[in-house]
Amino acid sequence: MNKTQFIKDLKDKDTVSAPFLVKFSAVAVGKNGKPYMNLILMDKTGEVEARLWEDVQQHIGQAVKDSYINVEGRCQTYQGRRQVVINRLQLLREDEVDSKDFVAEGTLDAEALYATLLGHIESMKDPHYKALAEAIFRDDLEIADKMKRAPAAKTLHHAYRTGLLEHVLSITTTLEALAVHYGKHLNRDLLLLGGFLHDIGKLWELSFERVIDYTTEGKLIGHLVMGTELIDRKVRELDAQPGRLPSPFPVDKQLLIKHVILAHHGQLEYGSPKRPKCLEALVVHMIDDLDSKMNSISTFIEQDLTTGQWTGLNRQYERFFFKPEWAQPKALTQEYT
Repeated sequence: MNKTQFIKDLKDKDTVSAPFLVKFSAVAVGKNGKPYMNLILMDKTGEVEARLWEDVQQHIGQAVKDSYINVEGRCQTYQGRRQVVINRLQLLREDEVDSKDFVAEGTLDAEALYATLLGHIESMKDPHYKALAEAIFRDDLEIADKMKRAPAAKTLHHAYRTGLLEHVLSITTTLEALAVHYGKHLNRDLLLLGGFLHDIGKLWELSFERVIDYTTEGKLIGHLVMGTELIDRKVRELDAQPGRLPSPFPVDKQLLIKHVILAHHGQLEYGSPKRPKCLEALVVHMIDDLDSKMNSISTFIEQDLTTGQWTGLNRQYERFFFKPEWAQPKALTQEYT
């Protein structure tokens, strides 16, 4: 089934007839006492809320999370947001769709990005930090495979395939420049290793074959703790390999990289069990926060459908954003030039 209608193009009063991937599905009860189905539909261009009001019972077992469905209905604007009112839906088999139409992917080549990451690792000077990075990113094939496909988050930033790798390399570029700028005040290799590893636990915190969601391990433990567990495991493996290290992995170096991971959210209320207590942890936190906000806000501005020079309300940041020239329709930018 060819997909010719995408979510980013849906407008108020449009007739909808297309396949979608179900991101969320739940049954609720309306004010009239009748059940209705509340859905979030997605494709590679975005997601949209949907409602099914009739024949709910017969579709409960069909329109479930991670399933493909063909939808017939209409698009309407409700409380300032688009919503699809479904008249009819049909469950689709996997061989009836092209999965690439439904999962958002980065625009950059994953293999090229990973080669760049390995190049940064090759430039490291500290033998212990370098060996740790090589053991994780060069020698562990499972991690290499996941890194090329993983998103950086469920929804907030870089929430698409290869997003984590894009995020890691984006902040690494900035960390490299800051290491040069601040010179002796920053340990370059610890700084880079923090950039590489701060979100490494997301490889297991998130499931991302189709819909991006949290795994059971992710919900119960979280990526900060998973990252430190990985460090402990890899250090033990390195110490057990004769000749791999010039000396046993120093305890202080192991503690510092674990601290950078545990502190990279910056504040206790943001999920960090520790606030940054070394300069490298502080810098990694600040650049990670900057890069995530740049991606999430620029994506919001690009996807905003509000006419004029200002976006609609961004609920995450509780503000409206000015649309710069790159986000303006050509006709509008010509008017102001």
